[in-house]
Amino acid sequence: MKGRTHLTIGLGIGAVASVSQTPEMIPIVLAVSAVASLAPDLDGNNLLNKHVTKTAKQIKKGGQFVGVALIVLSLFAYIFNINFLPFLEDEWLTQQNKLLFLGLGAIIIALSMRSQETLKNILMSILGLFLLYYAITDELSWLVMFALYIGAAGWFPHRGQTHTIWAVIYWGYMSYLLEMSTGAEHLAIISTMAYLSHILGDMMTIKGVKFLSPITSKVFKIRI
Repeated sequence: MKGRTHLTIGLGIGAVASVSQTPEMIPIVLAVSAVASLAPDLDGNNLLNKHVTKTAKQIKKGGQFVGVALIVLSLFAYIFNINFLPFLEDEWLTQQNKLLFLGLGAIIIALSMRSQETLKNILMSILGLFLLYYAITDELSWLVMFALYIGAAGWFPHRGQTHTIWAVIYWGYMSYLLEMSTGAEHLAIISTMAYLSHILGDMMTIKGVKFLSPITSKVFKIRI
């Protein structure tokens, strides 16, 4: 099932549930149901991570050129003690920081030599780490779980662990914590239903879903 179809179903669930919500909670309910309906496909490429995928493509395409340029410029600036970034103050661009640019160039080159899918997963994991730091700093338990989810999801095979009952339980508990944080009534149920709608939708396809993996490799399908 296509991502836009999953999104339409998720927004439909959110719209119906919004009838009983206060006006200020409606945007939260719609946003959560939309994200939940797309989240299982973070193990691949979908509407939620399309910008990250595009960034990975750009790194793959021009990363080696950018990396080499940074290394050459940083070495030149280090040896001759000049500022190769005039928009930065001289006090900031110390000799040590110039070497950091050299290291950054080497990292970019190393990343550009990986596959685009691996690059995308690395970038999603980095994003997850940033969110995790913010979540721990602000003591947001639901965001800790969300950060771990988006950081790890891409490393699973498509329609793998994010499409199982265990993922539904994980998402449900995370949504419960979010409900406690926002005060939106029944948000946990709404979010879990939107997440589950994605899996049920994929069960209607030829490939089906291994809903009870790894307990069993049985493929669950809904015949229509």
